Amino acid sequence: MTGRMWTRAAAVGVVALVAGCASTVTGVAVKAPGDSGGDGVDVAQLTTGNYPIKPRAPLGVAGNPKRGGLAEGRRMAGFVVGPWQTDPALVKFEQFNTGVMKGGDSVNALLGAPIGDGLAGHNFVAGFSSARHTTAGPYKGLINVVLRLATPADASAAATDMAAKSGSLSLPFSEAPTPTRPTSIPRYPGTAAVGYSWTPSEGSTEPPRSAVIALTAHGSYVLAQAADSAAGPDNAAQMVATTLDLQQALIDKFTPTPVDQLPQLPLDPTGLLARTLPPKGADESTDDGVYEPHGDLHFQDDAAHEEALFNSVGLQQASFTLTSAVYQTPDAGSADRVVADFAAVATDFDKLRPAGSITGMPNAKCFAASLGFYCVARFDRYAFTAQNEQLGAVHQMIAAQYRILSGK
Repeated sequence: MTGRMWTRAAAVGVVALVAGCASTVTGVAVKAPGDSGGDGVDVAQLTTGNYPIKPRAPLGVAGNPKRGGLAEGRRMAGFVVGPWQTDPALVKFEQFNTGVMKGGDSVNALLGAPIGDGLAGHNFVAGFSSARHTTAGPYKGLINVVLRLATPADASAAATDMAAKSGSLSLPFSEAPTPTRPTSIPRYPGTAAVGYSWTPSEGSTEPPRSAVIALTAHGSYVLAQAADSAAGPDNAAQMVATTLDLQQALIDKFTPTPVDQLPQLPLDPTGLLARTLPPKGADESTDDGVYEPHGDLHFQDDAAHEEALFNSVGLQQASFTLTSAVYQTPDAGSADRVVADFAAVATDFDKLRPAGSITGMPNAKCFAASLGFYCVARFDRYAFTAQNEQLGAVHQMIAAQYRILSGK
């Protein structure tokens, strides 16, 4: 599996196409002392199958520079501008183009090959990308990428070499290389940029789109954008300029981990990930981890809406795997608000249908998509979600997550 294939409710309809089919695990109701686990939960009625019901052992430190770089990429997510901040019309989450960057191959997949090959020999450390496009009006799309190199000299050299490789690009789903032309970005004369035009698909009635690829060295970072617009090249270039206005200031607030300390970077500093129901086998992803609130927004369906929610409830941190998530808030009332909001987004934004309730958890809310199911519930100050292709399995997952968090 490549990258993050799930994002809360909407991704339920995708996972069956990209992950192995899960099956409901036969299990018996788990008995626990007392009749109720709180929050209206009757622990004695919960069925968890063979999902774990206790936290994992502490996850420790990265152990090597490669794993440390992936953890650093997750830390960087909180300091990467989301496309919805550049343009409020950019609302549709692009799951294939969002997440932790692994190096040159990841860059090639997003910006076009062989741009990513220009990272070679320049001490790439970590990176993160965030992508969205419009759902109404003239099409616009934006991928924003922040790459960390070991030193400013490495970043400058990498940006130069990447730009030198942008004259002709092999793009995803394109049979032949696409020639580009040099272009410029408003307010950023030092940014290297190229443009090209493309048609969404053969025989499409949609107008051609203008794309701009931009590369900017900024301290120890290469800031890269891929913007495309049906409104023309100037519109795409302006999206890049606006992104740079925001991104330069935001990444300057990030405190990078010294390169020689990456192996000692904690994988789960607060222990929240160890208390999150772990994914099984092929569902593991390099994006799985703990994010501060802005970092988690990159994976939300309605990011602008959830940004307001997270600010309002004072979200402290969120863990995320491909199949489960836990949202830590200051108190139970705030967690209740998260549950209610996620349920509303599921029906109003994602257009999901209510699904069967969970035995023993009357306040949990479950929904059906075309290819799977999604549930949200609460324990104390934690809101949590799970998703699976089968309703019985997602019920077991929610029950298991409740027991992990509650210790019951």
